[in-house]
Amino acid sequence: MDFRKYLGLLALVLLAVLTLNGRPVDACSCMPSHPQTHFCKADYVVQLRVLRKSDTIDPGKTTYKVHIKRTYKATPEARRMLRDGRLATPNSDSMCGIRLDLGKVYIIAGRMPTLNVCSYYKEYTKMTITERHGFSGGYGKSCNCTVSPCFGQQCLRHREYSDGCKWSPFGKCERDYSACMPHVTHTVNGSISRCRWRRTQLYRKCLSNP
Repeated sequence: MDFRKYLGLLALVLLAVLTLNGRPVDACSCMPSHPQTHFCKADYVVQLRVLRKSDTIDPGKTTYKVHIKRTYKATPEARRMLRDGRLATPNSDSMCGIRLDLGKVYIIAGRMPTLNVCSYYKEYTKMTITERHGFSGGYGKSCNCTVSPCFGQQCLRHREYSDGCKWSPFGKCERDYSACMPHVTHTVNGSISRCRWRRTQLYRKCLSNP
């Protein structure tokens, strides 16, 4: 096996294990995803405050009573679920459950029917301004652009896809300060639309001070 390919595969396995914080890989493995990917694939994306929790409403699950402060997107089925102001997650780490702190505000991008470690959940005060803007509308305008995890420098050096951007899950600059967005270039043969990382001021600053 080519040594670079071996390192790339090793990095993927190691990242998955670290992401799971020691949870069983066979039950909880999920590919690293950019926040934009979480937004675009989610059944619902909300900003909420955690009010209380219960381990008795649904056997085997922790149910959080939440106040939905803002709904960024939701399928009809998800809207009906969110009306009750309850979100459930397995109550065991071995079953990929998550833990939310009472009283805190989170952005959550989830898939029905339950939350797990593969969902996006982050305390609002710990998000960058770029992430906040992304979830409030920026990511939704860019779902035609696909963010593809890419491991190894050789992979990142290859030409970008016209309909997506390559992203190293170790690259915090793209994760925290950018989004993969369509960009129109005008040529003598007409206009060409390609996806590329949005070069915000914060993104450029991060790249200069990785």
